[in-house]
Amino acid sequence: MDLAVRTATEVDKIVERELTQCWLRPGEVLRLGCPPLYGHVGLRLGAELHVPYTAARETPKVSGAPPRWPVPGAVPEEDWTDDPALGYWAVARERGQLAVLLADHFAAGAGEARLTWTNQRLAVVYPAKLLAEGGASGPFTTGEEFDTRAVTGLDALHPGRSFPPRPVLRFGFADGSAVFLRDVLAPLKVARARQR
Repeated sequence: MDLAVRTATEVDKIVERELTQCWLRPGEVLRLGCPPLYGHVGLRLGAELHVPYTAARETPKVSGAPPRWPVPGAVPEEDWTDDPALGYWAVARERGQLAVLLADHFAAGAGEARLTWTNQRLAVVYPAKLLAEGGASGPFTTGEEFDTRAVTGLDALHPGRSFPPRPVLRFGFADGSAVFLRDVLAPLKVARARQR
């Protein structure tokens, strides 16, 4: 087993355990919990490209110095995974669409804004100890949540031209927007989420 896959598998077990024990509500079932993802956000908003995207609204502030990630280069949208500085990609027609709301968290969250999907909600979760204003009494704070029915599709894709291809999770939303996240375990997580 490849070292990146082995490490991602161990992190996935930790994420699943912590969210299940410390964040889920009674009766709630975790479909998918994403780990921290350190990288910039790319956004196609209508005909405009924003690379890197900067949050357009207030989101929870993560304490500490801002990350010093390399600035993404100019890559075609379909090849965004070929630039290791990009961790996320979002596509939307208008600012108020769900993918943009999530992109705001990812862009401002210093890699700590984690997308979490359950049978009751889609949420952005932060480690409480990393929030500038302090978080909830538990280890996680919900930055924002949405109705679980907003998610209309979850896929594992392999975009870009690199070899081997870099897997990503694609969340499709009822408003027509979509968000993509790098995840080496994307095929496994999609299959598992569909079974839950």
